[in-house]
Amino acid sequence: MNRPSVDPAFTFAMSLAVSVVLWYPTFRATLNGGIEITDAGIRYFLALAIAWAGVFGVSSLVVMYASKPRHPTSTPPPPDSGVRAQPARRHDDAPPPAAENDTSESNAA
Repeated sequence: MNRPSVDPAFTFAMSLAVSVVLWYPTFRATLNGGIEITDAGIRYFLALAIAWAGVFGVSSLVVMYASKPRHPTSTPPPPDSGVRAQPARRHDDAPPPAAENDTSESNAA
């Protein structure tokens, strides 16, 4: 089965960048002499592992949601021409009252 997957080079590059950001305070402390170089190396590899797992998880979610096909929406209604058809009467409906042309009660001036 050919399923879409996360690009490994992109995942690793992003995890390297994130791990350096996570490790930067340790790097500064190492340069000042507060942390041994071996401890700083171990902290970097832990930051790299945590960053890789996080980037891989987020990338996998993005690929999973991006690979799902969109469900087609219902067909759009025809364009409105400005005239709407009136619904037809049923046979068992009462006929509409006849319109009277009585103008005696009109308010026309």
